[in-house]
Amino acid sequence: MGQLSSACKLAREHISLHLDGELSEFEQVALDAHLQGCARCRTYDASVAEVSGRLRSAPLEQPQFPVVLPHRSRLRVPLRTAQVAAAAAVVAVVGFAVADVTPGRDQSVFLTPGDTRADRGPNLTLTKAAHATIGFRVERSTAPRPIRGGAKII
Repeated sequence: MGQLSSACKLAREHISLHLDGELSEFEQVALDAHLQGCARCRTYDASVAEVSGRLRSAPLEQPQFPVVLPHRSRLRVPLRTAQVAAAAAVVAVVGFAVADVTPGRDQSVFLTPGDTRADRGPNLTLTKAAHATIGFRVERSTAPRPIRGGAKII
């Protein structure tokens, strides 16, 4: 048996779909046209139809032993831990967005106490805020510029 042409490969796929009742009307017409001109695919169609018919008409048998699938253990993370991790990620993203820090810039972020200075990039310091919110004060090592309220960022 030699190599099959691409038309024969497609016809054999369509034969399988036809046996399962999943062939469209257009594909059925194309399959019928191919089968009229290709003896090898007609033979294949007849043999596959016979095997499929025998399998479908055979009585179902119950196995004599139970079939047990192995249990896959999953890493279980408590819901509370996932919630805390998600909240920390949101706080970090919001904090960096407020500090105008984006990945890819050539700067680093240091979360240190307010009395030390970072070598490069902004220095984020946690400030007190009311109502269980977190506030950040941004300190830059560049020249100071005024912000609202007349305060300066050092």
